[in-house]
Amino acid sequence: MKKTKKCTNCLTLLGDNTRTKIIKQLKKKPSRVSDIEANFSLTQPTISYHLNILKKLGMVQSKKQGREVYYHLNEKYPCKKCDIFNLPFKT
Repeated sequence: MKKTKKCTNCLTLLGDNTRTKIIKQLKKKPSRVSDIEANFSLTQPTISYHLNILKKLGMVQSKKQGREVYYHLNEKYPCKKCDIFNLPFKT
C-alpha cells in the first residue's frame, strides 16, 4: 500500500509542468539554481520553491561545492521502483 501512495506522490509532483522540466534537466546532469533558471522564464525564488518541494519529498538532493549548491536526482528515491526517472518527460 505504501508504494502506491509514494507513486501517487510522484505523479502529483510531476503534475506541475515546472517540476517536470526541472526533473528533465536534472536527469541530464546536476545543476545549480542559476543553471535551471537560465532555461526557464521564471524567477530564481520560483525555481528554488519547486526545488524545495522536490527535495522535501526526497526526489532531489543538493550538494554544496564551495559557494555553489548543485541539485541532482536522488538515486535512492524510495519510489524509483515505479521507474519514474526513466519515463520520457515531455515538456
